[in-house]
Amino acid sequence: MLVASQPKEIEPAEVQAILGQGVTLPPQPKVLIEIDRLANEPRVSAKAIVASIATDPALMAGLFKVVNSPAVGLSKRVDSAEIAINVLGLTQVVNIVKSIAVRQALGGNSAAFEKFWERSGDIAQIAAIIAKKQYSICSIPPDQAYMAGLFHDCGVPVLMQRFSDYCQSLASGAWPDLVEEDKRHDTDHCVVGYMVGKHWRLPDLILGAIRHHHEVPTVIHPFKTIIALLQTATHIYNVMQKLPVEREWAACAELAVEELGISLNGMEEFEEEVAENFTAG
Repeated sequence: MLVASQPKEIEPAEVQAILGQGVTLPPQPKVLIEIDRLANEPRVSAKAIVASIATDPALMAGLFKVVNSPAVGLSKRVDSAEIAINVLGLTQVVNIVKSIAVRQALGGNSAAFEKFWERSGDIAQIAAIIAKKQYSICSIPPDQAYMAGLFHDCGVPVLMQRFSDYCQSLASGAWPDLVEEDKRHDTDHCVVGYMVGKHWRLPDLILGAIRHHHEVPTVIHPFKTIIALLQTATHIYNVMQKLPVEREWAACAELAVEELGISLNGMEEFEEEVAENFTAG
C-alpha cells in the first residue's frame, strides 16, 4: 500500500555537494524583484506592475503570447497588460511573468538549449490545457500548471552550463536519459532545479513539482495533483512526438490519471482532445 507523505526537503549536505561542484544559481532578474516587491504591497497598483513589466519588452511580448494562447483560453484577445491583470488577476499574471523570465535567465543560444526550451514550453502549454480541462476536479490554476511545466526541468540548463557534456545528445535533438546523466556527473537535476526555484522564491506547489516530478505521485495534496498533472502532460507531449511509451509513465500512469479524474480507458480520447487544443494555438 502506498502512503501519502510530505514533499522531501533538500538536506544542507545535498546543497553543499551541488555548490561544491561549481554549480551557480542564476540571479533573479531585477524586474522580477521589483514586481515581487510591488505585488506584496498592501495596496498594489496594477499600473505600477504594468510599468515594471514594460521595462522589459521581451517579457511583455512573452506575457501576451501566453495570455492569448489556448492554454489560458480567454474568449477575447488581450493586448494590454493592465487588462490581463483585470481578467486573470495579479497572482496569475505575476506567475506567468516569472515563467517567461526563467527562459531569459537560463537562456543559452546553442541548438541544445533551444531544443530544451522548446520541449519545456510545449509541456508547459499542455499542462495548462489539462489544468483548465480538469479544474473542477484537480483545482490547479492553469498559470501554476504552466509554471510547473516550464520550471520542472530547470536544473538541466544550469547543469548544461556547468558541465559541457551534460545532456550532450540535445544538440542532435534527442532527449537524454536524465537519470543516467545525473549518475555520470554525480548530481541531481531535481535538486538543482529545486534550489533554483527556492532562490527565485517560487510557490511551494511549484517547488514540490520540481523536486518530485520523476516519482510516483504519493505525496500529499495538492503536491500529488500537480505532480500527476505534470507527468500526464509529459506523457501527452511524448505521444504527440510519436515517442515510445516511457517506463516512468508505465509506473505512475494509474495513479496519475486517477488523481486528475481521467479513466485509463478514456486516456486515448483525452490525449486527442488535449492535442487538438494545443495545435489550435
